[in-house]
Amino acid sequence: MSCLLPGLTGLLVTVSHSQDAPSIGLRALLLTPGGPTVTLHPLCEGKVSDAVLIGARGLSEKFNAPARQFSLAVPDQRVEIGFRAVGDVILPPQGKEFILLLEPAGKKLQTHIIASRESRFVGDCTLFFNASQNPVVAVLGSEKTLIKPRTAVFAKAPKRREKPFYQATLYHSENGKVKPFFNSRWPHRDDVRCYVFIYRNAEGRLTYQAVDERLMPEPKDPNQPLDSKDEPTEP
Repeated sequence: MSCLLPGLTGLLVTVSHSQDAPSIGLRALLLTPGGPTVTLHPLCEGKVSDAVLIGARGLSEKFNAPARQFSLAVPDQRVEIGFRAVGDVILPPQGKEFILLLEPAGKKLQTHIIASRESRFVGDCTLFFNASQNPVVAVLGSEKTLIKPRTAVFAKAPKRREKPFYQATLYHSENGKVKPFFNSRWPHRDDVRCYVFIYRNAEGRLTYQAVDERLMPEPKDPNQPLDSKDEPTEP
């Protein structure tokens, strides 16, 4: 993973696009251990957009997609246009907001796309991404979830009871035996969803890195009828 990072650093600048660009909002997260960042430029039909800083400790600032199919590029003076594509993005035909999970693979980036408003990924939910070669099982409370390699898997926290937390355990198979490699308590958080990136460390042991995303309340539709509690009262 690390061989990609030295060539991708740079400055963050505000992303801008022409007025005819589609209104598709993106945020991105780098799936790699630690806290590195990369600077990437959306590239579409030879046109290069402004740089976007993407890191592993939190989602990037929101930026616009130049089209539903484009590339992510880095500066490279050896290429005629001065930029070299390091990853391809193909967005679904429907939807206006997406999250890009960027997994370094040698000198390239493999892109995994999820909808920002994915119904399985709301408050008190977790997105697992397993970058190891072997399946992992997550047990949240009593609910078991199989996490296959390189596939975004969603899991919801168990029903809230009298305590503000629940038990979370991650298992893997080692020498034919199922063993936990993580066991702790996770808090219930209705306004937060979490990205959990599972990988093997330098010693070959499974571990994980988590990134929280705080969810903002949905803006109210001005044309929607008011609830009784929102109706204005007479003075």
